Amino acid sequence: MKVLGAAAGGGFPQWNCACPNCHSVREGSDSHQPLLQSSLAVSANEKDWYLINAGPDVHRQIESFPALHPGPGIRETPLAGVILTDAEFDHTIGLLSLREGSCLTIYGTETVRKSLQSCFPVLPLLENYCSWEWQSLHPDHRKRIGPTGIGKEKTIVIETVPVSKKPPLYTRSNMEENDTGDCWEVGLVLHNESTGRSLAYFPTLERITPAIEACFQKADILMVDGTFWSETELVEMGATKRDARNMGHLPISGPSGIAEKLAKYSAKRKILIHINNSNPILNKDSMERRTLERLGFEIAYDGMGVEV
Repeated sequence: MKVLGAAAGGGFPQWNCACPNCHSVREGSDSHQPLLQSSLAVSANEKDWYLINAGPDVHRQIESFPALHPGPGIRETPLAGVILTDAEFDHTIGLLSLREGSCLTIYGTETVRKSLQSCFPVLPLLENYCSWEWQSLHPDHRKRIGPTGIGKEKTIVIETVPVSKKPPLYTRSNMEENDTGDCWEVGLVLHNESTGRSLAYFPTLERITPAIEACFQKADILMVDGTFWSETELVEMGATKRDARNMGHLPISGPSGIAEKLAKYSAKRKILIHINNSNPILNKDSMERRTLERLGFEIAYDGMGVEV
C-alpha cells in the first residue's frame, strides 16, 4: 500500500488558507511538508492496483508513484479500479480525470452510486468517455477484489463497515430523495489472506460504534481519521462556526478523542491520516506531534509505504 495523499480536503497548503501551518509550508519551512488530498493505492500482486478514493489530485498522485505509470502498451495501465468510501467531492471528483478511455471497476455502496448517478452525476458523464463497471459494496459484508482467474492469495478481501449517515453538503438540494437510513460513509478493512494480516482504513470517524470497535480490535494496522487536533480548532481560527464533531470528525485530543480511544487497541501500527491544514501535528516540531509520537502514533505522509 502506498499513501498517495495524507491531507484532508483542500490539501496542504489549502489555496485560500492563511493559517500558520499554510503560511509556514509556503515559506518552505523545514518543519512542514506539503501534502496532497487523501488517497491510497493498494495491490495484492503489485501488478493490479486500486485507488482508495480519487480526489482532485489524482493526476499528480499517479505520476508520483511509478507503479501506477502506464505501459508497456500505449493505453495499458496497472490501475484496475477505484474504491470509494463516500461520495464527497474530495474523494470522487478525480473520477473525471480518469476518463481517457480506460476500463475501470468502481466500488462503492449503493448510496454512493445513487448520488453519483444524480446529485453529482459523474457516472452518466463518464459513459461518454470511457467504459466502467460498478461493483457494489454492502456494509458488514466482505468482497474479494482483483482479477478473475488467479489465486486468492493475489487478491484483496475488503470488509465494508458503516461509519456515518451524514450526506455530502451538495446533496442538500435533494434531501427529499435521501433516505435518513442511508449509509453515506464507510470504513474499509483490507485483508491479506496470504499473511493473515489486516489494515483498518477509516479516513473519517464521527464516533466508534461496536462494529468499528470490533474491527479495531482485530486489525494489525489502524489508519484512521486525524483531521483535527481539537474540537474547536477551526472555530478558534475564525475559519468556520462548525466544530470537529459537527463536521463528522472526532478530534485527536481531549476526553473521548481519537488518541484516547485508540490507546486500548493492540494494533502494531496506529497511523493518523486525512489531516486538515489547520492541525498542529503537521508541524514536525510541535508539542502535539511529539506527544502523539511518544504515544506510539505515526503521522501519514505522501509516499508512505505500508505492507499488510
